[in-house]
Amino acid sequence: MQIHQLLPNLDYGDAISNHALEIRNFLRQWGYQSNIYVQYIHPRMSKECFYYQEHKEVSSPQNITIYHYSIGTDIQDYVKKIPDKKVMIYHNITPHWFFEGFNHQLTHLLEAGRAELKNFSAMPLLCLADSEYNLQELKALGYKRVEILPIIQDFSKFSRQPAPEIMSKYNDGNINIIYVGRIVPNKKYEDLIKTFYFYHKYINPRSRLILVGSYQGMEQYFIALQDLIKKLNLDQVIFTGQVALEELIAYYRSSHIFLSMSEHEGFGVPFLEAMFFQLPIVAFKSSAVPYTLGRSGVLVKEKRYEELAELVDTILKDQGLRERIIENQSARLKDFDKEKLLPQLKVYIEMITD
Repeated sequence: MQIHQLLPNLDYGDAISNHALEIRNFLRQWGYQSNIYVQYIHPRMSKECFYYQEHKEVSSPQNITIYHYSIGTDIQDYVKKIPDKKVMIYHNITPHWFFEGFNHQLTHLLEAGRAELKNFSAMPLLCLADSEYNLQELKALGYKRVEILPIIQDFSKFSRQPAPEIMSKYNDGNINIIYVGRIVPNKKYEDLIKTFYFYHKYINPRSRLILVGSYQGMEQYFIALQDLIKKLNLDQVIFTGQVALEELIAYYRSSHIFLSMSEHEGFGVPFLEAMFFQLPIVAFKSSAVPYTLGRSGVLVKEKRYEELAELVDTILKDQGLRERIIENQSARLKDFDKEKLLPQLKVYIEMITD
């Protein structure tokens, strides 16, 4: 028996892509022939996968195909036609209306993916949702056999040395507030900037906001954010663009607090990264965020920017409070230990193979 994966794209540094790579690696360790097939391949990932059209050469009723569902793509029609036993991993679909006016094509693909989701309900032998939030959504759509498998992370990669030039530049006595994620409208970067405005202007002028992520395909949204920064007369908002791993490590190690105003997350891998780097987390309570944080971090129900700025200041100044937050986050992080999640994956695979 072979177990292969299909997903829309394999990107460099992307959470879903890394999840697929982890699954593939362990399937191979367990003795299965396993490859990844995608529609789009990032140049840096060309040795890790194949185009999905090549999957037909290994497609068989005896094999298992794991399909990662997160957007509307041509792969959906292909998945419907193949005779393989099907497992669907659901990463959620960002509501399309977040992207209206910024990226027409992506808006269409998200809307199509959401419309098609219900039609998939009878197809998979098993569905794996990477959060309780996603599980509830699938069950509401009529999916019957749904389990939870959080996104698998290899935290050993963070043992690398951080980029020295970034460490030198940003360890300068200023407070660094960080957020990590693609620069897309559902992440609500404008709310991060507005919160930082009140913190920087009225509480601590020796501070900066570091925003780590690519804005590729979101150029209009990025321009709108630049206009907001100019309007607020801010000069300490840093957009890094896409970064290498050593640079990401350096930005985390140079920062003091992780702030998220995102209004839609299917899981939220950067929350786990912030836990790993022992940064206290302040996050808007939305979608899968409370499920990922559990009883850790600090969740806020409303976006009152002045109060958020004061909350950030309180956490940074109160060492005892900060240490308790970090302690709870470290305990929560253990729930996502790879050594806990891999046995779950193995059980799910055996449910199909048996």
